[in-house]
Amino acid sequence: MGTLLIVDNDVTTREALAELLAKDGREIVTATDGRQALDCLNTIPRPSLILLDLSMPGMNGWEFLRHLSVNPVIAGIPTMVLSGAVSEVPPGARQVLTKPVNVARLMALVDQYC
Repeated sequence: MGTLLIVDNDVTTREALAELLAKDGREIVTATDGRQALDCLNTIPRPSLILLDLSMPGMNGWEFLRHLSVNPVIAGIPTMVLSGAVSEVPPGARQVLTKPVNVARLMALVDQYC
């Protein structure tokens, strides 16, 4: 199982996702915004997947995706957006799951990456 980075400012969502996705033995790292996520990417082993909220204070998900795409060290990390407001896949992301998240679909997609 790989490492997953969950980036969401909502503590309830972040903790629920972490608990759910850790059950299969994945290592879970969490961040509260894009800036903290970029800091994590400099200190943790390369994650297999990033789950990213777009609407966050500080550095939002859109800004994070731009930073991710221009840094060749981290640009290739698969990223899935979890959002209540966006239905199209933003540049730099591979998938969009709308909130509230369909757990079966989330698990199936996560299993493809880690």
